[in-house]
Amino acid sequence: MGGSATITCKTKHSLVHIGSLDSFDLTPGGIGAAKNIMLYFETQDKKYLEKAVKAYDKLIPTENFGGEYTALRWVCRLLLAPSKDIEDELLEADEIKSWYRYLQANGFEKLKTYIQYKYHFKEISAGDIKTHRELRFLEDFILFSNPHREQWEKTSEILRKLRIVGGLTIADVGCGSGYFTFKFADMVGPHGKIYGIEINPLHLDYLNKYVEKNSIHNVEIVKSNLDGIGIDPSVKVDVVFSCSLFHVLYAAFTEQDRRAFIESIENALLPNGALIVVDNDLVSSGDLPYHGPYIAKDLLASQLYYYGFKLIKKVQVTKQRYALVFKKSERKKVTDETNLNKGVITALSGASLVKFALADAAPTAGYSEGGKRAAGLLLKALEDKTAKSIDLAVSAYEKIIPAERIGDEYTAFVWFCEYLKADGAARREMTSDPLYKEYLDYFAGDDFALLKQYLQSKYELAADDGERLKNLMQVSEYIAFNNPNRDRWEKTNQMLDYIDIRPGETIADVGCGSGYFTYKFAKSTGESGKVYATEINKEALSYVETLRDRYKLNIIPVVSALNDAKLPFDKFDKIFMCSMYHAVYVASIEAVKDAFIESVKRALKDGGKLIIVDNEAETPRGEPDYYGSGIDRRLVISQLKHYGFRLTDEKQFIPQRYILVFQKVV
Repeated sequence: MGGSATITCKTKHSLVHIGSLDSFDLTPGGIGAAKNIMLYFETQDKKYLEKAVKAYDKLIPTENFGGEYTALRWVCRLLLAPSKDIEDELLEADEIKSWYRYLQANGFEKLKTYIQYKYHFKEISAGDIKTHRELRFLEDFILFSNPHREQWEKTSEILRKLRIVGGLTIADVGCGSGYFTFKFADMVGPHGKIYGIEINPLHLDYLNKYVEKNSIHNVEIVKSNLDGIGIDPSVKVDVVFSCSLFHVLYAAFTEQDRRAFIESIENALLPNGALIVVDNDLVSSGDLPYHGPYIAKDLLASQLYYYGFKLIKKVQVTKQRYALVFKKSERKKVTDETNLNKGVITALSGASLVKFALADAAPTAGYSEGGKRAAGLLLKALEDKTAKSIDLAVSAYEKIIPAERIGDEYTAFVWFCEYLKADGAARREMTSDPLYKEYLDYFAGDDFALLKQYLQSKYELAADDGERLKNLMQVSEYIAFNNPNRDRWEKTNQMLDYIDIRPGETIADVGCGSGYFTYKFAKSTGESGKVYATEINKEALSYVETLRDRYKLNIIPVVSALNDAKLPFDKFDKIFMCSMYHAVYVASIEAVKDAFIESVKRALKDGGKLIIVDNEAETPRGEPDYYGSGIDRRLVISQLKHYGFRLTDEKQFIPQRYILVFQKVV
């Protein structure tokens, strides 16, 4: 079968989906069934359970492959069991009994929590990280330890084809609550050994208690890290197994952490050992897709090829789910066979073609120890304002900016230091542009109180974690995106010259954030032009409205949606999207992405331009990467071709950022 670095992308579908930013996968039927379960908990009237079961019987074949519906239906059927004997029969297996008892505890407190937040009967505040993490755990727990998982996954057939035999040593990486871990424990027997490897402390707690309670002697629970699987370097295993993890490893890990993580897998394997990856496949035919994240087989295999893993076997018992078996091997030299007209892309390294920061990992994730030290120096400079303190902070940032954080907030922090050292005339010059005057006023009030609190929260410098900013992500984006020093890293002025916004044009800044480009476009189009600023974040849009009203700008704010830019038809000379397409590609489910891009397409005039600015997923050797999310431009070009857009030009002013110009095909 061999290894390959070639990837095919012959449809409009994204090759990897990492999880929605929305709730479009919540259908009226699913919400109705969940409401019936909650009504049962409130009333103890079993007619609501019967209604829920009937709803799931109808919904499962049509809309929720691999989702929680089969698990919730199983719970309903157990609660409807006509006798204690039937209930005992359903709970005969230890794993199922443990799963159910966990959800049942304290009057089904955990299950109620999951349903209430999952289906938005209650909302989680943006700053409630603890509840966000508990919900993520509960979703994984319900999905992956589901007693009816066999029905949709065909688990036993997958295991049969993988030929797990007695006496093997297996590392189950990202094992969750142990669905495969304990199946493997039975299969390898007393002479084998299973390492259940997991990073989530809630899963780890559940696993350790289960192993102890059931006296399982051939399973050892291991805590992993982002940069490694966590087992002792002296331990060698026959099989490294990983289920529903590699889509995250591919798209959401940093390059450094992913490399270290995969190398730790390689180091743990015996010379003839096997890496087995089970994940969800891209389904582009009429078949029901998997309900959540996925990664196309050839995208995953192309990356592992560069890490020295040769694909030797494919197991696919459903269209939605696969198992790939790899052995360690030396890779051969690769010829670039990229041909976007034929939908072919060659991966030229082990870097991912898409990188995407998960929302619940941010915003405290992603800074280095150097960044934390520099933040401490800036905090001191803001407090005592001495030239020495300011110079120490600037020196720290000048050292780390070229090495690690292109495009992040570090150059903005240098701007604050420069302002502190400047005299009155220089300060007036620095804030002569109203955009930067507003920026300073936002952070400098009450002796820079907001900026100080931000530094304490983001970089974990405060002694009391309870003072963490509730709108930390919003402030973080504002600092980075409206940064007065942005031109230093982005070459913004050269970009704007290239984009060539002219007086009288009608422009849309789609996903405008706090209005950095919106403001500049409004200045360029003049009184005869119009700039539509679209944003789903109403707080960011309200700031844009403030700029518009205060400076009498030709800006029309628009509250958009993930599936609709909310722009008028056939009106725009240019539609601009900066640092946004990667999210459209990797985070929106297909129906949402289809509707969004169609809304952009119909808003353009004939001959109008769609301008995409985004970040390279991989920069040339020796250049630091952009600090955040990004996407290989070939994926953008290939996908938009299928949506009826033709690439007419492209430009690059820095290694980390590119501009693509498209016209719609009429």
